[in-house]
Amino acid sequence: MILGIDCGSVSVKMVLLEGDKLIAQAYLKNHGLIPTIQEGLKQLPKVKIDCAGVTGSGKEFVSSLIGGDYTDSEVMCHCESALKRYPNAKTIMDIGGEDSKLMLVKNGILVDFQMNKVCGAGAGAMIETIASRLGVSIEQVGSIALRSKNRLNLPAKCGIFLQSEVVSQLNKGRALEDILMGVCRGMVGNYLLLTKGKTIGETVILQGAVAKNQGVVKAFEEALNCPVIVPEHPELAGAIGIALLTGEQNITHTRYRGDAIFDTKYRTEVRYCNGIDGCQNHCELLYLYYGDKVLTVSGSRCERLNK
Repeated sequence: MILGIDCGSVSVKMVLLEGDKLIAQAYLKNHGLIPTIQEGLKQLPKVKIDCAGVTGSGKEFVSSLIGGDYTDSEVMCHCESALKRYPNAKTIMDIGGEDSKLMLVKNGILVDFQMNKVCGAGAGAMIETIASRLGVSIEQVGSIALRSKNRLNLPAKCGIFLQSEVVSQLNKGRALEDILMGVCRGMVGNYLLLTKGKTIGETVILQGAVAKNQGVVKAFEEALNCPVIVPEHPELAGAIGIALLTGEQNITHTRYRGDAIFDTKYRTEVRYCNGIDGCQNHCELLYLYYGDKVLTVSGSRCERLNK
């Protein structure tokens, strides 16, 4: 069995694959990597793990924690997941909680990609924050937005200003469904800034948890003037991709730690680098310990201390 973990800043996704068949899954909000990983693994069935792979923003940290065998970028994992099911895909879009990715494919090969990590206005957290402010669960947003009858163009270039405008429109008596559809269109418009100067292929795949929002899918189809394909379990695409890639590595002896991952000896400690060789970055470093042993250090922008 292959374990795949996608650890993002907002959520952690886990899958168990047998070959390319999805056997089990877990999806959790990230409330700290160590307890979230431990909780997620407890939700999966107890099986023999032949190899384990990790992707996402916390991949090096989590790989050290669990004894991972392989890591790869989210871009490669999302491509692998999409192309496994849709080999003719030309455009693969992933929208996470705080970042977005655009991947362009030709003849089954990634030829270009673009990421947005500077502003969250084109990512899912913006919609979730606004939904919470309106008293709507994130799962309801899409179905409510589809009931919209009147187009509402919102100033969506900045997530903070958009929140203020949403409240203003609500105070004016605008229908909730029109506001939410306007938010979906605004987020899509921000995401599509990634496509500037690029040619969008005819077979478009949308992945990530935001793909489960029907309002967002409709907004993409309006903007691109073409159908948008949402695979089954779009929120698990990164975890599925890293599991598939790990399985291709022909690993014969796994480093996976099994039940030892639940040991209470794991702990973290934050330190600040005092500037090795005159470096002026003064990075915030995250140390992962097992007892007194340092397993990994992450956060160094100059890579001197990352292990």
